[in-house]
Amino acid sequence: MRTDKKKWFYKFIINILGMLLLVGTFNLMSPTAALALSDSLEITGDGVTTSVTFTLEQLEKMKQHQYVYSAINTWPTKKWYVGKGVLLHDLLNQSGIKEDAKRIRFTSVDGYTVTLTVKELFEDKRYRFPNFKTGGGDGDGHVSGDPSGKVEVEPIIGLISVEGSDNPKYLNDLNSLLLMLGQRAVTEQTGNLFLKYLTKIEVLTAEPEKWDAPQANPGSGTVPAGTRVALSNNNNDDDKIYYTTDGSTPTINSPIYNWIASRWWASRADVLGTINHPIGPINEDTTIKAITIGPGKLDSDVVTFNYRVAGTKPADDKGIPEDNETPDKLTGSAIELTVGRMEASIDGGAYTLEAAPYIDTRTARTLVPVRFVSEALGAGVDWDSETKRITITDGGKEILLTLGSKDVQVKGVKRAIDCAPTTFPPGRTFVPLRFVSETLGAGVEYDSPSGKVLITRQ
Repeated sequence: MRTDKKKWFYKFIINILGMLLLVGTFNLMSPTAALALSDSLEITGDGVTTSVTFTLEQLEKMKQHQYVYSAINTWPTKKWYVGKGVLLHDLLNQSGIKEDAKRIRFTSVDGYTVTLTVKELFEDKRYRFPNFKTGGGDGDGHVSGDPSGKVEVEPIIGLISVEGSDNPKYLNDLNSLLLMLGQRAVTEQTGNLFLKYLTKIEVLTAEPEKWDAPQANPGSGTVPAGTRVALSNNNNDDDKIYYTTDGSTPTINSPIYNWIASRWWASRADVLGTINHPIGPINEDTTIKAITIGPGKLDSDVVTFNYRVAGTKPADDKGIPEDNETPDKLTGSAIELTVGRMEASIDGGAYTLEAAPYIDTRTARTLVPVRFVSEALGAGVDWDSETKRITITDGGKEILLTLGSKDVQVKGVKRAIDCAPTTFPPGRTFVPLRFVSETLGAGVEYDSPSGKVLITRQ
């Protein structure tokens, strides 16, 4: 009898241990199963008049909106989403969103955050692109797709949703609460912004920072035929580089350079060089313009990189290269410019500037691109990005200027000017016209009614 009781006790213990082991294994295999779904949503921050917390029951009683969303993640792959829930804007209105609200930070129950600007959420229109998978499959997130037939959709907080399908019959609450939003362009990567288990929304009035401008390797200058240009920025992740090679200004609808986010580079080494591939080969004079656009910050400045293929004759309309370039000198005796216009001439030869001369309203001084004017007068220009110093050399004469400073040096003698050198989009350095020209021994004539400037040097 005792033997039977012992056997029963041992079996009982073994069954209990087996059940515990099974539960532990299930939790290891399904980490999200242990993560509690959101059962409330707090809206707070200095960008609302009243902090409020909505229970799940309260959210369910509000007007529900259902949308299908197209989305691309940063891998990049394409997928459909369907969501049903409350309009984000309706929730923010109930908490009294202020006119000076600039950014909105979304936080998950596990502390993960996504930050977006008010502009990109509500001022920029967002769409579902029914044909966004045209030209490739789900795994071809780098294939642009077809933007036709787009349908405007609103950002919602999804109470029920389905990922990877456009069929609403699969709606469930597994990811609730879920931030959901459309794409501004058929290539925009928004899948990484679909934040699961949302529990807090903070509305902030602080001004967003600006994304850093793209860089190029090699930089502007004369290059061998067949050169390929690599673009980069500080993160190469959510911050996407958009570029053009036809002289137009890049926008969110332009080609993307860094399709695969840097967080996946180690995992996708086999295809990284074919998807995030350099621009080229460059076999003719080419201008690349680029901009960084990403969530939660303002777009970067547009930067321009000019490439002249070695052994080719420069085209008259290629303009003047970037400040870090060392092009052939454009010497002449008569230079004509016009305030506010990109057209210029040297001894009658036409040139197109990339930034027009302008008048500084505080000092009433005319500012001009330093490299164009200096080299047109036969002087050399050197730019030190570390010290922000511009050095203009003309024979034995050296002029030192510093961005933002009114202190200058001419042949080692310190002087002061009433208008400091500055930068102006798309990244050109501007200096006071009369100071630089006359220091280099040139005469300046300015016609106020027409804005025309004539610089002559004998």
